[in-house]
Amino acid sequence: MSFTPLFKLPWRQPAPTLSDLPAHWVDPARLVQRVDAWRGWLEGRSGGRWILCQPNPLEFTSALLALWESGRVAVLPADDRPGTLAGLIGKTDGQIPAQLDIPDSPNVSSRSAVMITPDTLALALYTSGSTGQPVEFSKTFAQLDAELAVHARLWPLTQDGCVIAQVSHQHIYGLLAAVLHPLCSGAPFCGEDCHYPERLAERMAEAGQAGLSPVMVSSPPQLARIPEHIDWAVLPRLQRVFSSGAPLAKTHAVRAESLLAAPVIEIYGSTETGGIAQRRQTLTEAWRALPDVELSFEGECLALRSSFLAEPDQWWQQPDRVSGTPECFHLLGRDDRLVKIGGKRVSLDRIERLLAEHPSVMSARCVDLGRNDGRLGCIVVLDGFCVPREHPQRHELTQLLRELLAGQIEQVTIPRYWRFVESLPCNAQGKLDRGLIERLFEDLVDNRKPRWLGTHQLDDRSCSLVLEVPERLVFLDGHFDEFPIVPGVVIVQWAVQQAERSFGQLGEFTGCEQLKFQRPLRPGMRLRLDLTQRENGIAFAFHSHEGKHANGRVSFQTAIEATDG
Repeated sequence: MSFTPLFKLPWRQPAPTLSDLPAHWVDPARLVQRVDAWRGWLEGRSGGRWILCQPNPLEFTSALLALWESGRVAVLPADDRPGTLAGLIGKTDGQIPAQLDIPDSPNVSSRSAVMITPDTLALALYTSGSTGQPVEFSKTFAQLDAELAVHARLWPLTQDGCVIAQVSHQHIYGLLAAVLHPLCSGAPFCGEDCHYPERLAERMAEAGQAGLSPVMVSSPPQLARIPEHIDWAVLPRLQRVFSSGAPLAKTHAVRAESLLAAPVIEIYGSTETGGIAQRRQTLTEAWRALPDVELSFEGECLALRSSFLAEPDQWWQQPDRVSGTPECFHLLGRDDRLVKIGGKRVSLDRIERLLAEHPSVMSARCVDLGRNDGRLGCIVVLDGFCVPREHPQRHELTQLLRELLAGQIEQVTIPRYWRFVESLPCNAQGKLDRGLIERLFEDLVDNRKPRWLGTHQLDDRSCSLVLEVPERLVFLDGHFDEFPIVPGVVIVQWAVQQAERSFGQLGEFTGCEQLKFQRPLRPGMRLRLDLTQRENGIAFAFHSHEGKHANGRVSFQTAIEATDG
């Protein structure tokens, strides 16, 4: 497929409709109809900067292109939390709605698009940062087209190519690799729920049935969890697999290549810089700079110049430490991940690498919690079979990992607070941001709360949470001294509190019904809380490896219902 830069509006070039693909795929012909619908909706509204936070790939892309054609700038927030979006209201001129309930508008395309030049501002992207304070970085069409041209040069999409994304298009990597590259090449793409392996397999099968050869855009957490029970060999073979967001463990890279029978290519970069380098670990663990990226090393410090930067002639200091040469280098970790604990300087990256050497550890994230005791927290991703279910198992695993670190780092720098998960909790952009970190360790601040370890949103009205009973839970005092268990009223309270965090305010409590307490909840026990939002309240059920512990319904009256009554 030939490559057309964005400023030449490649989506307006004639393209056939691929009738063999289901509607959740985005192809050029379908896309233009939705672009025209968004153009019609935007007509007569304010110009300037518009917030775009839309999970559906078709609606996201069509709204993005409509903003560009009408001379507006798309603002992509760091995440989709209400507080984040509210913080952008004063810095923008409007917000694209979640849904556009109007039919396609074929007549709008007759109105010419605003002239786009390489210097035209296209995007304002926000990164959440380690502190949680959003930082804005703008991108012109020249920057985007320069990087897309490199993608097309290194990894061209073939005539029968298509793209399947497991990552969010709200992040620069997903936007470039999973949306804009196929858009500039006239290739269909999709990302609807593809983070689930079963859905990924379905999309691969759909591509094969349409005579297409797919490319997969993924991330380290997704590739680490590629299951073996799916027969990948019977599915259409992938051309290649991309990974970005963090370095991929070599064992995961080798395993993913073996299962998927396709090269796994990692891209190193950032929102600020765009892509910097690439590697394929089954060939070499060293990184090589992308074309048009010039690197400079001073000691362990990395600087670069690139046409992907806002000031391509200026050297950009990247906060990553490196070894080797600009032509072939290794990443040593971030400069800003060196912290002082008890007067001892320690690299958080080094702690994570040491922990990852344990066969049960898939990855680890070490965090400075800013606590008065100055000690570190650590989030450890384990294979599901290795996750501790009870306090003794948790204690044994914690001691094992502490002993592993004790031979390598100072005692005071070993993490004190441990969280064991099957996957890292992520926001809509696939990031473990500060808000999620704070929630993981929230029970240290409030000894009335359960230990939250992640939420799996099933749909708008149901979710499943992973919790633990903290050993220091205040409600265990005196209940009972010889055999401490969580009181029933606290169990119901936890269900209500977690439901409000998942679904929003529930209203005024009116009562409980069908409450059952089958088994006690003990300190250190790992739980699954299933929540469903009902018309007048919630239904809940607590489970563990032992079975069901409690279930019931809690009713609420909303303010509107109270007024009507």
